[in-house]
Amino acid sequence: MIKRFSFTILAVVAILAGAVACQRRPLEDPSEVVSIRIRVDVKAVTNVNTNIRNSVKLYNQNTTLWEPKLKQLDPEMMRVLVYDPETENLLTQSFISYATKDESGEKVFVGNLGISHGNFNFLVYNFDTPTTQVSNENNEEQILAFTDELSPAQKAHYITQDKGKAGEEGYDSFQDISIRLEPEHLLVANERNVRISPHDSVVVVQTEANTVVDTYYIQIRVTGLQFASNATAVITGLSPSNHIGLNERTVEPSTAVVFDLQKGYDESLAGQNKDVLCAVFNTFGKIEEASSNLRVTFNVIDTAGNLLQHDVDMNHIFKTEDAIERHWLIIDEVWDIPDPQPNPSEQAGGGFQPQVDDWEEEHGEIIL
Repeated sequence: MIKRFSFTILAVVAILAGAVACQRRPLEDPSEVVSIRIRVDVKAVTNVNTNIRNSVKLYNQNTTLWEPKLKQLDPEMMRVLVYDPETENLLTQSFISYATKDESGEKVFVGNLGISHGNFNFLVYNFDTPTTQVSNENNEEQILAFTDELSPAQKAHYITQDKGKAGEEGYDSFQDISIRLEPEHLLVANERNVRISPHDSVVVVQTEANTVVDTYYIQIRVTGLQFASNATAVITGLSPSNHIGLNERTVEPSTAVVFDLQKGYDESLAGQNKDVLCAVFNTFGKIEEASSNLRVTFNVIDTAGNLLQHDVDMNHIFKTEDAIERHWLIIDEVWDIPDPQPNPSEQAGGGFQPQVDDWEEEHGEIIL
């Protein structure tokens, strides 16, 4: 499983002639400008641009489940943070949006950063993720990538689609669970103890960066797919955030993510019925401990407005070869979505059901 991005940072230090090398200068000095070049070279990200499940097609759509995730690997802006290696405190930063192409066709971001000579830690990540947020950036050890938790109103609407009493009952099962929005991919490069000398004309820093987000494909085989109006899923037992300065996932407390399901069919399935509910979703990763309570709840609003739910224990599924090698969560069972409006012949008793044979003819006069 490879998730690698190649970043090349070229630091070109312009030193004025006659500058006194032994003089201690402030961090930002107009006479010393570092030219930052960041080359974004996406190698392979499991289940985004490699190891995707090509046998899956969506009904009534010309796109694929993976296209939105693939776009997240093409950043529009990079943020460069420079830290003091001893205190791990932020010294300066730069936002770079100007990009060109190198000789191999890869995107290269170019920008300037005012900085003096010394030892520094560089942390670089893409700054164009509306859902994935970053906080505590003033300290390299504490900087944190995360997504917002759903408010009670958002949770009720997202899971139940506000469907009356049935929706209230479905929402009750998630009241005590922290549910967050799924993150976009965050591409992070971290290079420590970079020496910029007053005698250097060019300082080259080569580093590799990983996405701190995992992408999974999930599907469950269904019958009665035509009776599903809307569908979402909630998967629990996941990491809520990542300390990107250290590339360490947080594990306590665990969280859940919610995402939309799509109607599709999997051509690799045996049998006549190949219908599935499926999705590609992002997460900061599953928690390795067995106590993480990995489970998924599928929520379907049928064509009559009823909420249907189906729970699946995911602990054993995450241990399969498909999950480990390809990030495919294939649920090997069939969920039946019943017809919410049975045939009239199946309705027995109750109600007023007159038969023509029961009516009697009466004659009379109507005076107008």
